[in-house]
Amino acid sequence: MSNYNIPMNLAAKASTGYAMAGLLVAMSVMAILLSAALPAWSHMIRREKEEELIFRGNQYARAINQYQRKFANASPASINLLIEQRLLRKKFKDPMSPNEDGEFQLLYLNNEGTSSRGGAPGAAIGSSLGTKPTGGIVGVTSKNTGQSIRIYKDKTHYNEWQFVGMDQSTQAGPGGGGAGGGGAGGGPRGGGSRGSIDPRRGGSRGGDPRGDADGNSPRGPGGPRGAGPGR
Repeated sequence: MSNYNIPMNLAAKASTGYAMAGLLVAMSVMAILLSAALPAWSHMIRREKEEELIFRGNQYARAINQYQRKFANASPASINLLIEQRLLRKKFKDPMSPNEDGEFQLLYLNNEGTSSRGGAPGAAIGSSLGTKPTGGIVGVTSKNTGQSIRIYKDKTHYNEWQFVGMDQSTQAGPGGGGAGGGGAGGGPRGGGSRGSIDPRRGGSRGGDPRGDADGNSPRGPGGPRGAGPGR
């Protein structure tokens, strides 16, 4: 009876061996596919983090710019001050930060020379950005020194991507002149010299009150006030 069971046992062992071999082949194929897809997946995740870094950095830059506009170009002493003034919703973390805290690197303004920053008019004179606390906060940057996939403002490293409040001001264009168009050069309310000729009266407006070049008073023959002979 046991002799009849020997072929059946051999067939069962053979089928088990084939299933194991098939499983190993399938696992090998899956490993190859995953190894090929992993770099593309990692590349896509990194690009999304770069976009998030730009968004969060600009949130800080806008908040600092609004603070400077509100307090006569004064820079905030801390990020918490921006939150207290309701200029920043919360303390954003750096998605590319190599540290566990995920905090941005704060940037401060150092006045060292006489040339303007980037040659742009209206920027701080002799300004250079640094990480040493000197005065108020003017911007943020990433602490990650790695090379980026995206080129942001001609910079290829994350710690070179600077988000500065002053940059938000220059994007709106240079400021206009004084109120009412006054000043030298002449607007409708403040231009020219006060002794110019008034074509409506034929005399000098704001010039010599005794008369024009022909000796005639602009207010009448009786003098500057028309009350009698000229003084």
